[in-house]
Amino acid sequence: MRLEQLEPEVGDALVVEWRSFMLRPAPEPRPLEQFTRYTQRWQGIAELEPAAAFRTWTGEHEPPSHSMPPLAAGKAVLADFGRAAFDRFHLALMRAYFTESRTISERGVILDVAAAVGIDAEALAVTLDDRAADFEAAVVADHREALSLGIAAVPTAVVNGEYMLQGAMSVEQYRRVVERLGG
Repeated sequence: MRLEQLEPEVGDALVVEWRSFMLRPAPEPRPLEQFTRYTQRWQGIAELEPAAAFRTWTGEHEPPSHSMPPLAAGKAVLADFGRAAFDRFHLALMRAYFTESRTISERGVILDVAAAVGIDAEALAVTLDDRAADFEAAVVADHREALSLGIAAVPTAVVNGEYMLQGAMSVEQYRRVVERLGG
């Protein structure tokens, strides 16, 4: 992602820590036609950031119904497989959603994505079964903390614990903020 592009440039002045924010806190099926129209807005982002490869939802799969399953899976991957695995998994989930129109709220898709990036899907399934309540609680805690800070958009970057940058920004915009505030 954009912030990770800056890490080699600025070194210790930038630490990226992903937190959960549920855009859909509860299961809520969405009509395919309505969701497809919604995703047409992604093309504006794609024009600003061609590497992101945003695509309008194809309609082959139903839209994701809620945020908890992929966010809890991310917590499980981080806990049991480490940061590098989480980074691969997180990016692959975003690609599955924004580029491949896959329903990332479905367990089978989550496990397929994990396997595709070298994570033992069977071990992840066991972890999700055994510790679901823990991971879900961690997601809810992140979400509540974000709401208490006034966060209402994804992405949101919090710089030095006090400056909030809400919404997608270019690498250059992030670079200027990091240089001004962090180093």
